[in-house]
Amino acid sequence: MATTATTAEPIVRQSKKRLRQRFFRSDANDRLPITVHHERIYILPTGRGMAFLGVVSIMLLASMNYRLNLGYALSFILVGLLASTLLSTYLNLVKITFSVITAKDTFSDSPLEFEVTLTEPGHRARHSIGLATTDCHDRIDVRKGRSAVAILTLSSPSRGIHNLGRITFSSDFPLGLWRGWGYVHTDSSGYVYPKQERPLAPFCSHQTGNVAGQKQSEEREFKELRAYRETDNPTSIAWKTVARGGQWYSKEFESTESDSCNVDIHWSDIDKTLTREQRLSRMCSWLIEADKNALPYDFELPGYTNNQGGFNRKQSCLRQLATFDADKYK
Repeated sequence: MATTATTAEPIVRQSKKRLRQRFFRSDANDRLPITVHHERIYILPTGRGMAFLGVVSIMLLASMNYRLNLGYALSFILVGLLASTLLSTYLNLVKITFSVITAKDTFSDSPLEFEVTLTEPGHRARHSIGLATTDCHDRIDVRKGRSAVAILTLSSPSRGIHNLGRITFSSDFPLGLWRGWGYVHTDSSGYVYPKQERPLAPFCSHQTGNVAGQKQSEEREFKELRAYRETDNPTSIAWKTVARGGQWYSKEFESTESDSCNVDIHWSDIDKTLTREQRLSRMCSWLIEADKNALPYDFELPGYTNNQGGFNRKQSCLRQLATFDADKYK
C-alpha cells in the first residue's frame, strides 16, 4: 500500500502542474506565433454586467407579478442584448495572433520596452485589446487583416535580464458587460545594461598612445576601400556603397600617431574603491565611447574576454556587463 501511495504522488503532482499550466499558463512554454483559440479564452460578467443582469431580473419579476406584456418584451430584448454582447466579446479575442515579441536592450536609467505584435487574420477589426503583465499594460485596436504593436514598458528596471512574464490579454468590448481574457506566457526577455557614468572618466592608464587626441574615422584622411572583413568595426564600413546595392567594403585611413591607441577595458584596472555597480558603469561608459569613436579596445571581465571585432561585439560585451555577478569571483 505504501508503495502504491508513493507511486501515485508524482502522478498527482504532474496532473496538478498540467492543470495549472492549462488554466493559468504558469510556465513560459508558449512558442510564437500563437493564435488564440476558444480554449484560451475565459469570460465572466463585469460589475456593470452584473448590475445590468440584476435590473433585467427585477424587470422580469415585476412583469410576471403585474402581467405586463410590454415588460416581458423589454426584458427579453435586454436579455438578447446581453447574450449578443457575450458573443461579441468572444469574437473580439478569438483567432487573433501573437506574432512577435521583441525587447529593446536599454540602460538601467531608461525604461525597458517590449513590443508585442498582434495580427488580425482578416476576419474582423478588433477593438480595445488590453495587454498587461505584473508591471506594465497597454491597450490597442487592430484593423481587419492588419497588425498592431503594443508597447509594454518597465519604467525602472535594474541591471540584468528581465523576463516579460505572463501576458494577460483581455477585452470588454462592446458595452463593458462582459470581460473576456486569457494568458500567453513566452520566454521573451530583455537586457538592462549598467547606467553610463557621467561625466566620462579618463581611460585607464594601461592604454598605449594618446586617446585624448584620437580622431573619429570620419575625420581622418581617407586612404582606400578594401574588401569587408567580419572583424571590421561597423563605423568603418562604406555604407553608401552597400545602400546602392554594391559589395561590402571597409574604409581604410592614413595611419597617425593616435591610431596606435589601444583602450584596455578591464575589470581589474578599475578603481577598487568604487562599488561593483560604479565599476560596471565605468566599463560601460568606456565601451560606448570607444565604439563610438572607432577606438581599438580590449574588453575583459572575470570569466569573459572579447578581443574580436564584428557587428555584435559591443552588444555581446554590454550583455556581459548586464549579467555580471562579481560574487562568483571573490
